[in-house]
Amino acid sequence: SKQIRLKSEYIGPVKAGKIVQRMAVTYSYGDLLPVMKAVRDLNLEDILGRILGENATTVLIMAMNRVIRPEAMDLLEEWYDDSYISTIYPVSLSSSTLSRVMKAVGSIEANRLYLKEILRVTGRSGAMYYDLTSYSSQSRNMEFLEYGYSRSEYDLPQVNVSLVESSESGIPIFYDIYPGSVVDVTTVHNTVDILKSAGVKDVTLIMDRGMFSSPNIEYMLDNGVGFIMPASDSVKEVKRMALLSRRSIGRGGNMIRVSGGIVFAQRQEMRIGKSLVNAWVYYFPARDKMERVSFYSALHDRMHQLSRRTVRRWEKPREVASEIMGPYLSFISWKHDESFHVSVRDNAVSQRVNRCGITIITFKGDHDAQYVLSEYKKRDSVEKLFLSSKSFAGGEPLRDHGMETLRGEMFVNLIILAIRSRMLQDMRASGLLKNYSVEKMLLELQKLKKVKLQDRKKITTEITRKQKDILEVFSIKPEHVPNFLKS
Repeated sequence: SKQIRLKSEYIGPVKAGKIVQRMAVTYSYGDLLPVMKAVRDLNLEDILGRILGENATTVLIMAMNRVIRPEAMDLLEEWYDDSYISTIYPVSLSSSTLSRVMKAVGSIEANRLYLKEILRVTGRSGAMYYDLTSYSSQSRNMEFLEYGYSRSEYDLPQVNVSLVESSESGIPIFYDIYPGSVVDVTTVHNTVDILKSAGVKDVTLIMDRGMFSSPNIEYMLDNGVGFIMPASDSVKEVKRMALLSRRSIGRGGNMIRVSGGIVFAQRQEMRIGKSLVNAWVYYFPARDKMERVSFYSALHDRMHQLSRRTVRRWEKPREVASEIMGPYLSFISWKHDESFHVSVRDNAVSQRVNRCGITIITFKGDHDAQYVLSEYKKRDSVEKLFLSSKSFAGGEPLRDHGMETLRGEMFVNLIILAIRSRMLQDMRASGLLKNYSVEKMLLELQKLKKVKLQDRKKITTEITRKQKDILEVFSIKPEHVPNFLKS
């Protein structure tokens, strides 16, 4: 009949023609406490207010939702209605509103404005970790989507996203987006320029070997930016130094203790391009043995596979050998005469195994061997941030369909990571992280509720011993819990 069906909604009991108010309304409360503590510690309300204006509250609520309930990001409105945060920040969270806010945030270069503000909290100097990752997407409306070296399992065009984290505070301070075809080494110049324009001084960038190149080193030296960065094994000078250091690095005077183990370290200078660069050469005896076993095992298995491989009529022997041997092709000699005849190139293998256990880390400044190694090892924190960031972004492939929306979503991710990192800092310092993950901790606190009674009086449910122990880590006393969040 094409008639609109009658829809009904339950509004509760009715008495004398009037709706009887519910006796009480229960809100999730406890899981908000450490999150809001981190927000206050980082002064995020004021920072976002200055940057985003009327959109600040929406961005903050989106970030808090994904910290507390990342699996419920598609149910943002339901989470908001059930959370006590809805009584503090009354906003609309409809899909149209969220889309408008993300476009507005992405159109104002919020990441650069945020950098200048957050540096007041984290400081403008010191060590900073820098890394790059890629996000795949099926969208066709983003001009930055290009094919390139993929760090994910999806065979899709991608965008590259960089992240800078303050070493001392552990807080991410900046992100930027690059086309998917851009390689790691070419992003360093932009990052140095942006950090300098924000007033960063006496900074040391800690990066992985993907950023190692002569132009990058010379650019950082010319701009007075320090760095700690492993040298790439593909550079001839690096290979030469590794082989030369092997002769003397194992002497007793080069021993240092790192994380309970013995490592040998020797200071060297190496010429990269036009520059003379300081470097620490490290030799790890335990890793040496493992790398040798792994190398010989992989080489043997691939040679055995190649020698048993028959070449079909439409195949070329050279392509078959390259496919099977992969990066081990340079360590063998072969010829094909109805079958493959394979032999080892002893000199090439000898040079490779003599570099086992050797790591060369270049740096600018006057740093001892233990500092350089420990700072580089701590760099994995930014990789862990990226890993968690992808879950906050909604997983892969990305669902955004425009650059402005993507920039807005990535800015929300930056705020999420800042809040989460601040919480982890307190958990790590107190030892709480040994027994609780962030998710497990918030799940325990979620049992703590705020109840709004019929007479509008608000009460907080009983605080358990476990909850008290957790809240003490964040300097929240039990007697302050009922009034810690005020609407």
